[in-house]
Amino acid sequence: MSLYKRGKYYHVDVRWKGYQRIRQATATTNKAHAVAMERTIYALKDVGRRDLLGLLADGRIKLIELHEAFLRRGDELEQLRARCESPQLGELVDEWLDHLRSPAGVSPRTRRRYASQTIRRYEVSWHGFFEVLPRGREAQLSDITSGFVSEYKNRRVKADGGSARKSKTDGSPPAAATINRDLIALTSFLRWCREAKELAVEQPRIVREREPGGRERWLSPNEIRACEAHCPTDWWPLFATLIYTGMRIGEAQGLLWGDVHKRERRISIHEGSRRVKTTTSVRHVPITEELSSVLAMHLTRVPSEPDDPVFPGTLGTYEAARRVWRRVCSGAGLHDGGTAKKPNAKIHDLRHTFGVAAAKAAIPLVRIQYLMGHASPHMTMRYMKHSPEAHFSEDSASISKVLLGQQDGEAEVHLRPAYRDPKQA
Repeated sequence: MSLYKRGKYYHVDVRWKGYQRIRQATATTNKAHAVAMERTIYALKDVGRRDLLGLLADGRIKLIELHEAFLRRGDELEQLRARCESPQLGELVDEWLDHLRSPAGVSPRTRRRYASQTIRRYEVSWHGFFEVLPRGREAQLSDITSGFVSEYKNRRVKADGGSARKSKTDGSPPAAATINRDLIALTSFLRWCREAKELAVEQPRIVREREPGGRERWLSPNEIRACEAHCPTDWWPLFATLIYTGMRIGEAQGLLWGDVHKRERRISIHEGSRRVKTTTSVRHVPITEELSSVLAMHLTRVPSEPDDPVFPGTLGTYEAARRVWRRVCSGAGLHDGGTAKKPNAKIHDLRHTFGVAAAKAAIPLVRIQYLMGHASPHMTMRYMKHSPEAHFSEDSASISKVLLGQQDGEAEVHLRPAYRDPKQA
């Protein structure tokens, strides 16, 4: 029996010696149409397309799709085969994430191992992708198309409640930044599929969203005092370090006591227990009087051998720090004022607080760049608008003297050098 009717539709049942048995519904009630589909199966056997017949027998291709592709006589059959033979995304993404965690997981851009926080962010991105893909983790690599990227961006914007190019009023990151982080995860995965797995990957059109300017949030002196008053005693040394040095949270949590030079009033930031963000992040930062007192008290409560972490245990985990900081903000009144009282200050804003304070103190741009470990002065320029205007007239007068020949610029202009290791001085 080859063609028969069961229920509403016609079915085919074809078998040859050495071939898998093909049993499929034609999805049509028209007998002539069903006969044409059956002829397509025989035609594919005559031209030796075992690959397509095998996919049909496994149910990975629908008979009506195969028939329509065959009739078009173009490269549709090859496209259909490639799509059906495409690997399953769930398992492929898991393999990619395992690769990133392995010693072989090196970024092609930085030539360095991927940070654990980056890998966690990639996992979050792919969780969102699987929610949009109709078959979730069972989707195939060929499902990652330009249409999928467009659909994902549209859904993400709708979920965010508006345009991806507009910032939210509650201080949370705009959708544009989130979408762009997800697109970076997608691009990195597809590059690995092409280069490491040597898979035939369709390159979807990936256009990043235009992001608004950086967050304009820093803490005032009153807010700093309020945070200290509502902060657990054992956690304040970490947050105070971020405020008074401008360190990134990962840099501070990676410090060892051997990096804290109390007599020289400086802290060394380098590739220690945790990696620094970039090579320009290797630097020395001064310890202020206030921070010196805080660290002295902290020193009496934790192990302080040179190889001991400055912030041990939960103090050294970002997730715990974020939870505590949310409670501090709630107690200090740093929230949006709504019923949920979502904090409007983030841990990274403590770093911005240092940058704004440095600019208000009229510290030159080049030294702020060094103190904060910025890779480019363009990143530091955001703080220059906080520089006191009183210095503008002084700078203008000095420049005029040089231009008028009333002052030797090379002889009179003295810029303090960036902070350097005293041992190398």
